[in-house]
Amino acid sequence: MGYQGRAHDLPAGFGRDMARVLSRIGRDDFYESMIDAVAPLIPCDFWIMARYETEAKPRILSESGMAPRAKSAYTDKLWELDPLARAPFAGEAHRAISLRTLCADGPLDRTYARYLDVDLGIVDELALLLPLNERSFIALCLDRHRENFHEGELRLASEMLDILLEMHRQHVTRTVELQVARTSGLSGGAPAEILILTASGACLFQSEGWTQAARHAFDRDQLPAHLASTERRVIPANGGWCLFRPACEGTDALLHDVEVFVLRKEAPDFGSRLDRLARLYGLTERQKQIVRLSFEGHHNASIARQLNITVGGVKNHKLRIYDKLDITSERELLPAFLMGL
Repeated sequence: MGYQGRAHDLPAGFGRDMARVLSRIGRDDFYESMIDAVAPLIPCDFWIMARYETEAKPRILSESGMAPRAKSAYTDKLWELDPLARAPFAGEAHRAISLRTLCADGPLDRTYARYLDVDLGIVDELALLLPLNERSFIALCLDRHRENFHEGELRLASEMLDILLEMHRQHVTRTVELQVARTSGLSGGAPAEILILTASGACLFQSEGWTQAARHAFDRDQLPAHLASTERRVIPANGGWCLFRPACEGTDALLHDVEVFVLRKEAPDFGSRLDRLARLYGLTERQKQIVRLSFEGHHNASIARQLNITVGGVKNHKLRIYDKLDITSERELLPAFLMGL
């Protein structure tokens, strides 16, 4: 009898919205669907989705109404004053946090306070923090122009986040699995070890045999720091191993600015493999030179200087290479090279 009169606060369609979030796990619009599910319970005037990395500029991934001027001002300099960017991610205590809570230890910097008031036009922000690893997290920020988020909404956000965090973890796992599957497909059936790093160097994924392969290839357990930042796409290593850097597929928030590394044991040297590719697809000697320089990280102007031809000549040669390999861009060149071996 006591339960029959209890009011239900969940809006009509909440179950449907949460089911949609579940259905988007592993898809590029997963986090947008999460915001769509939260908004009917905790209304906002607009939202911002950003990825935060330790000691790095946050990356605004998507937003629903942030003025272009406010966006450029934030990314140019003001992000350094953002209390969310400066605060350490503290797990349980700070999963759902408002701007007022972040300022509890002291007032906002005057410049940043003016930015929020004049450029962004908000009085409060509620951030749902979803950890990616020990050095980064996704922040789903709900913003209001005139009204603060009250304590009841903060409690509700924390309760909802228990569900959202589990879906987020499943999404992280599924997205990485899909990227690994795509990358593994480039090996053409040859055994390969895979490493995926964020822009700040945090590990998103490491295959089981990576450490042992790295010992053979680099005489150490991890990827050498200078190789993590190189522009080269194909890097010969020790003992017949070769490191490849294919382009990352997908536009999901998790994969923004990540680097994918593939270690594969190769029998012939790179020159022999390139000769084989040229024979398979009928590449000319000049086209072979352009492929080699592209894999070494040279852009069109640099290739033109190396070969003493015009930039337009380089572009024309590349178009002919793409046509012979049945691809449409340089992004597809390394996968075509790997699959052809």
